[in-house]
Amino acid sequence: KIFAERIAEINEKVAPSAAVYSIQETLDAAEKLGYPVMARAAFSLGGLGSGFANSKEELRSLAQQAFAHSNQLIIDKPLKR
Repeated sequence: KIFAERIAEINEKVAPSAAVYSIQETLDAAEKLGYPVMARAAFSLGGLGSGFANSKEELRSLAQQAFAHSNQLIIDKPLKR
């Protein structure tokens, strides 16, 4: 959040995002942000459990894998399509 605020101060775009702690929170965040979304496992090296999802089903599968490696996911709305 602090990073996003600092970037906004210099008028640069910041991808809308949400930190989530469960599969239901993951799905809710994606509904709010709109698909496609990128899911990133927080505190995970090597991109384990990270990827793009174009649908609820894809995101649920990705989130199940990600939560095996981390207790937090970051859900981002890509700036480019």
